[in-house]
Amino acid sequence: MVSEQNNNREALINVLKKYWGFDEFRDSQKRIIDFVLQKKDVVALLPTGGGKSLCYQLPAVLMEGTCLVISPLIALMEDQVNQLFKRGIKAAYINSSLHFKDIDRILDNVIYGNIKILYLSPERLKTTLFIDRFKKMNVSFVAVDEAHCISEWGNDFRPEYRNISSLRTLNKDLSFIALTATATPEVVEDIEEQLSFKESNKIKKSFIRNNINYSVINAIDKEKVLMKLLTNESSIIYVRNRKKTKELSKLLNSKNYKTDFYHAGLDFRERSEKQTKWINNEFDTMIATNAFGMGIDKPDVKTVIHFDLPETLESFYQESGRAGRNGKASFSIILKDDQDIENLKKRIKINFPDIEDVKKVFQSIVNIHQITIGYYSDEKFELDIDIISNNNKLSRATTSQSIKYLINEGYIQQTNDYQFSMAQITMPIDRLNQFLNSYKNFEKIIDVLIRSYSNINEQMVRISEAVISKRLNIKKEETIFLLNKLHSQNILIYEAKKSNYTINFSIPRPNINHLSLSKKFLNFKNVKNEKANQLINYVNQKIECRNINILNYFGEHKSEKCKNCDNCNMGLKIKNNTKKVVENAIFFLLNYEPKSPSFIYKQLEEVIEKERLSSILKKMILEESILRDKNNLLYINL
Repeated sequence: MVSEQNNNREALINVLKKYWGFDEFRDSQKRIIDFVLQKKDVVALLPTGGGKSLCYQLPAVLMEGTCLVISPLIALMEDQVNQLFKRGIKAAYINSSLHFKDIDRILDNVIYGNIKILYLSPERLKTTLFIDRFKKMNVSFVAVDEAHCISEWGNDFRPEYRNISSLRTLNKDLSFIALTATATPEVVEDIEEQLSFKESNKIKKSFIRNNINYSVINAIDKEKVLMKLLTNESSIIYVRNRKKTKELSKLLNSKNYKTDFYHAGLDFRERSEKQTKWINNEFDTMIATNAFGMGIDKPDVKTVIHFDLPETLESFYQESGRAGRNGKASFSIILKDDQDIENLKKRIKINFPDIEDVKKVFQSIVNIHQITIGYYSDEKFELDIDIISNNNKLSRATTSQSIKYLINEGYIQQTNDYQFSMAQITMPIDRLNQFLNSYKNFEKIIDVLIRSYSNINEQMVRISEAVISKRLNIKKEETIFLLNKLHSQNILIYEAKKSNYTINFSIPRPNINHLSLSKKFLNFKNVKNEKANQLINYVNQKIECRNINILNYFGEHKSEKCKNCDNCNMGLKIKNNTKKVVENAIFFLLNYEPKSPSFIYKQLEEVIEKERLSSILKKMILEESILRDKNNLLYINL
């Protein structure tokens, strides 16, 4: 038995060295691969940069047939296939960028050729073409990448991931490997249930990243602090919205930093070019939304900065984990101000509207189209979000989420994809003024556009013809005419939406009073609130080791402090701190910008009495280790 195990290990090492050039497996990789080779279902929990792809790629080379890899990331598919080809392993991918004839050819190659690994998106599993060909395939096993997407309790839940388990009905002998870097114990359990695991096999590497220094900086002026944090080493800055990526990049570039920006609104070519330039170190810092980073393996990222709060510890941990993959010392920093926590709570409130708001939106829909109680039909009706928002004095986001809820719960059925109108003023401001001097009839609409959409001079933005019309007090048709006229004269670019929501009432229209929020919706909202609270606890924490906080969240219990995060370095305790420890904490708070005494007290009120803190501050001022400026702000005397 021992000899057989040694032979097996030797064979695996030979394959590892031949195709990947490694002499040994990393922690847990060999155990995971053994489960896959034995055709046993397994969940592989490896942190970002932990070598997850090898856990299915190597068994795929050794086993007969083709391994199917379900992945949500087009860029990752292409990158992985290119890497496999360089290693001499035949692989292919199918995604929305391919034409039907190419997909047809690739599926034939899987059946009749020798493709070892096929990457495809979860949406592809529903297509008739794939289902027909799958029945003829010799599938070795199925790898589900980013498997936390399958769970409603996961950070990036995607309903289309629920289709994956249907493969078992077509092939009862299938085995699955589910791979993720971020999953709580509840999410892991849900993954196993959703994939209909025959038995529970979990292999987990510790989530601890000893080389990453975690810290939270309470800032008054985030942009000034950011400029002190950045170096000429490779970095990522995460922000919440697309507009901010461009604005922050423009600001930093004006200060001689080398940056670029990235978000999902850029076309595929732009995203690919920016990503390649960053990986090749043509600029230092990528400023991005959370659309950037998944599947990117750049080992020399020194710092990841969250300029805005992420929504969960899962997303924070995953994004932070893009730093220090080369094992060298690296940094994960959250910049936090007074508004961040309130903004996080507001986002959750918008995404989970109250029943009264849902009722208002539903009432508006049935009023506009005069739909009576009990009516049902395949007849289609248009919805304009802006009109419904204005009718109910609700935000666009709340209205949109209410409509999505009504669709998800089956009260109405969506029959198309909703689109937005887009516009950008492209004429320079001096020439625009000259134009308006000559053509006064366009003055009002240009004024409304600029006032309503602050960045319309800089980029394409979503606009609403209905809102513009209301502000101009003209008919919507007149607004569209004026926008088209401006477009034809090269004043602006105007792309009219091709469709609103179209819906039908496929079940009898209920009485408004009978509408209620489903238990599933309320549970999901509670989970989101709990995740937000966990993150808020993390950023507000002044005492607990940040690594222990993260590990506990992921169900890994550890009591030994990391001695590498800001809290460990400050060494604060509850109401029992030496003068030196308090001084150290004050220096940390003043390290990047001046602060008022009240700001410092607010940050330290949990761990020191106000009178004692005031006394220590006075002594530090007398000793001139800190100074006071004309605005009564304290700063370090360097």
